[in-house]
This record gives sequence, structure tokens and C-alpha cells, in this order.
Amino acid sequence: MVHINSITTAAVVIAVSLSSALTLVSAHIPLITSSSGHVSHALQKRQAAAAPAPATGPSCSTTYAPVAAGAYPAIDCVPFTQDPQVQTWLKLVDFSKTPVFPPSQKGVCPTDKTSIPQNQCWWTCQKCEAPDDITSCPTTGTWGLTFDDGPSPDSPRLYDNLLAHNQKATLFIVGSRAVSFPATLKRAYNEGHQIAIHTWSHNSMTSLTNEQIVAELKWTEKAIYDTIGVTPIYWRPPFGDVDARVRNIATQLGYKTSIWTQDFDTNDWNIPAGAATPQSVVDTFKGWLAKIPSMPHGFIVLEHDLFPEEVNVSINGVLPVAYATKGLLMQPIAQCLNDGKPYKEGPGTFKLLPGSGGGANGTSPNKNSATGFGGAREGHGLAVVSAVTFLVTFVSNF
Repeated sequence: MVHINSITTAAVVIAVSLSSALTLVSAHIPLITSSSGHVSHALQKRQAAAAPAPATGPSCSTTYAPVAAGAYPAIDCVPFTQDPQVQTWLKLVDFSKTPVFPPSQKGVCPTDKTSIPQNQCWWTCQKCEAPDDITSCPTTGTWGLTFDDGPSPDSPRLYDNLLAHNQKATLFIVGSRAVSFPATLKRAYNEGHQIAIHTWSHNSMTSLTNEQIVAELKWTEKAIYDTIGVTPIYWRPPFGDVDARVRNIATQLGYKTSIWTQDFDTNDWNIPAGAATPQSVVDTFKGWLAKIPSMPHGFIVLEHDLFPEEVNVSINGVLPVAYATKGLLMQPIAQCLNDGKPYKEGPGTFKLLPGSGGGANGTSPNKNSATGFGGAREGHGLAVVSAVTFLVTFVSNF
């Protein structure tokens, strides 16, 4: 039997090494710029800059092999559509009802955007929102709190902070991360966060074929169901890259397309590559606070919990400001939409609160903050992150 001290020491080494490695890699790998201005480094994009669309990344095999029973597709690779499981899922979609638009080149817009058919309603290039797209919360002053790309080794630090403030969020889960860190996903679900889908390999969805879109969504759904026993209804396209074709397929599969409010991107994903700083992210958020009271509705913000820098700016920068802001009500998307059943099976561990009060899905009244706008919300101070909790969670994933 291995002594517990040896395990703890090894966990420390692994955690520190992984964090250092990610930081080092993110500073040197090439950048990819989409036409929407969304600059992302290759590791987060999950694809090589020079690879043909749909990009599968340098380590993804082009030779089909069936997925073994009880297993999943290759991590961070677009799943093969020949697989018998995918073939079964394809029967759920009537492609004769799906709009016909050619796959994009990695989600990049054409030079002449006027060449895009108006009815394609491509969010990336046309900033087009379909009637059923979820891009904001209905009530002014309400923030649909979301985090993308987890779970990761750094997600527990974010969960610790949210737990300390009795705060819930919507977590858009990448399928490849779900099977890599199942214990972390279970924790998020057990603590009442809304779990949603963020595809299997984090590729631009408009760059994929109809069949690949189904495979990306359903494999992620399966990975999440196999881990926590419920099927998410909400999904978010990576990079917000969605058009009428992708929406139609997702809708036929029973999903609600959730993006974010136009121009409410924190750019936290640019910090690991050095294209943004923690201060610039916080300044961006503070800038929004000035215009939020005059908005006719609430808002949804794009944030991430894949890399340590993203979690750091959230728990040390954005969230402390939010907790201290009067009248700002943070909630999962399902809560702000008054949807008590964010899973096909029902509510799961999600608890829909009556009205717009705080408690389990929001913050509670703030009696101390001298900043903000209207109302009263309370921040409980910064959470003290437990290294022991983090390491135990990290080790339990393996």
C-alpha cells in the first residue's frame, strides 16, 4: 500500500507541474484570429492553425476505429461519424428539414460578408440572433453567470469561491474534459450548478458537417449523463459559432442554444496567450456595470475555467467586484429564465428559486457595499481556497 504522504507529495508535484506547463505552453503556441475578433491560442482552440477544416488537431487520427463499448472518442478530436453509436444518433435528425449551407473554414468569415445569405443567420459573421437564441436574462440587473471549457484541474478553485458565496452558475462542459475529470464534474453537479453542453472537441461548429455536429453534441451529452445521470438541455457553441444549419440540428436534438450578450465577452481567454491582462478584464467588467442599469434586460457574460489564469482573474478580480456591487443579481441561465427543468429528466440537483431572490442560486442582500446600482446585495468576502480540497479533487479524477 502506498503511504498517503507519498500520494500527497506526488499530487503536489503533478498539480504544480501541470500549472507551470500550461502557462509555459500558452505563452509560446501560435495564435488563431477569427473574423469575430476572437483570438485564441491553439491549445484552447483544440486545433492547429494550419490544419484543413474541420481541423482535428495534430494528434487526431484520420483512420477510423470503432469506439469500444463503454469508451469514448479520442480526446479533443472530432468524433468519427461512421461509428455505430453515431449512426444511431443520426436517426434522431431529419436532415431534409435542415437548412443547406456549406461548412465554414474553421468558423472564419469570408472577406466579403455580404456574400453570406441573410437567412444563414451566422452569429459569428452576421451578429445574427435567432428568435430562440438565449443571449440575455429578461430582468434588468440580472447576470446569467456562466463558465466555459471545464472541468479542469483549476475548476475546483472556482467552485470553492462560488460555494463560499452560496453562488450558482451555468457550466458549459466540454465532453473531453468531462471524461478526463469526472469527479470534478460530479462535484459541480452535486453543488447545484447548472450543467450544460459545450461540444466534445471544442471546434467551430459551422466548420463541421451535419453528421459531425450530431456526434459532437451527443457524445458530450452521453459523457455528462454517464457521469452525473442527467441530460442537459442547454448548449453553447464554442466561440459562439452557430448559424441556422447548426441551430436546426441542435433544436431537433432537443437542445436550447445559449450564447452570450453581444459585446459582453470578458476576453479572459486571452490572458494565457498574453493578449489580455487580468486588469484589462476587470476594467472591461467595471465598464459594463455603468451601463447595466439602463439596459432593457439583463445580460450573459462569457467567462472560462480551463486555464489557471482564467480562474485567477475570476476569483481575484471579476467576482469580488460583482459580489460588492449593489443590485447585481448573479444566477445560472436557467434561473434567470425561470426554467426549473434544465435537464431532460427534470430539475436534477438544480433548485429554481421563486421570484428573483438570492439564496441557493444567487447572492444575498448586501448591507455593506458602497458601490453599484440600486437594491442591495451582499458579498461575503473572498473565499479562502483550500489546497487540500483541490489536491484531493485532482487526485480523485485519476
